Amino acid sequence: MEPLLEVSGLKTEFLTPDGVVRAVDGVDFTLHRGETLGIVGESGCGKSVTSLSVMRLLAKDTSRIAGGKILFEGRDLLTLPEKEVQSLRGNRIAMIFQEPMTSLNPVFKIGNQIVEALRFHLKLGKKEASDKAVELLKRVGIPRPEMIAKEYPHQLSGGMRQRVMIAMAMACNPSVLIADEPTTALDVTIQAQILNLMRKLQEENETAILLITHDLGVVAEMCERVVVMYAGQVVEEALVKDLFKNPQHPYTKGLLKSLPSLAGKEKRLSSIPGQVPNPLEMPKGCRFAPRCSEWRSHCEGVQPELTLVAPGHQCRCLLSKGGSR
Repeated sequence: MEPLLEVSGLKTEFLTPDGVVRAVDGVDFTLHRGETLGIVGESGCGKSVTSLSVMRLLAKDTSRIAGGKILFEGRDLLTLPEKEVQSLRGNRIAMIFQEPMTSLNPVFKIGNQIVEALRFHLKLGKKEASDKAVELLKRVGIPRPEMIAKEYPHQLSGGMRQRVMIAMAMACNPSVLIADEPTTALDVTIQAQILNLMRKLQEENETAILLITHDLGVVAEMCERVVVMYAGQVVEEALVKDLFKNPQHPYTKGLLKSLPSLAGKEKRLSSIPGQVPNPLEMPKGCRFAPRCSEWRSHCEGVQPELTLVAPGHQCRCLLSKGGSR
């Protein structure tokens, strides 16, 4: 089956006073219809920049896509005119942003913001769009949708605002939904409700979800496959069950060891020493080497390739099963 979304060799750069920063460096992944793919990693690893690159939402004066392809249904989004991208964005490909208060317009009522998207993409009349906006709010579990549609974003709780964002994203039944940390800053009860809502909407519409998160618990619950990113690169990709059962990259192992366990007797949680490298001063070889507990002398100065270590399981490490020792 052909992938719905295929990203290959993606390189995204930022232009700063100190020089060019490559935030995403050769990222590859595929996403199929009805599938949920997780992208995980520490803050600054490039996962959100990857999603913004797919949506072509990066500022043109301070950033550029320096290489690669982003194929949606076989068409390269990077070569399409801006007008065509606008017709796809929010329609065939939609996004839920991390913080709804920075994404919702504070001076427009909730209903008006959903109506605007419906009228732009679906060419609905004002009355029809207003009725559909209320229906969408009801569909995502918002009580009193007629009243909420007349309120402003600041009048709603964080969980309610996130539901509004999901309603807006699902308004045109997109083929691909990109969710960037959709449950960050929400308490665990609301987080579970939001994830269940996304899963339900996905089942109804066969939507493919690209889930950006740092929470491996969310990945275990929501995703079929997972991509682990570090310092702008994919360091491991596998089925979720394989990643948790048999992680190959030392960084992935460190992330999994840092998770609390109900059965564990450890008094302190494990942590990965050191810090993510400065994008302007990346190590010449393996980018994880300065923090790696499994580093060996032959790792010195060698940039490992992403290698197949098992069916459907790739890893960027010389010490992995597929790496040369």
